Amino acid sequence: MPIYEYICLKCKYTIEKLEKINENIKNICPNCKTIYLEKKISVSNFKLKGKGWYKTDYKKDNKSED
Repeated sequence: MPIYEYICLKCKYTIEKLEKINENIKNICPNCKTIYLEKKISVSNFKLKGKGWYKTDYKKDNKSED
C-alpha cells in the first residue's frame, strides 16, 4: 500500500496516510475538522546508484564491433 500526503487547504495541516489505491477515504482534516483535505503530489526517492547497472541489465548483441 502506498503512502499518500494530504494538505488541508484551510489550515495548511499536512498528514501522511497509508491506504489502498482504490480505497474510498473521507477527506476530513484531523486538525480543523473541515472537508478541505487535498492529496499532494509527492516526489519519489527512487534512484539507480552504482557502477554498471545499465551495462548488466541489457543483453549483449552477438554482433562484433569492427
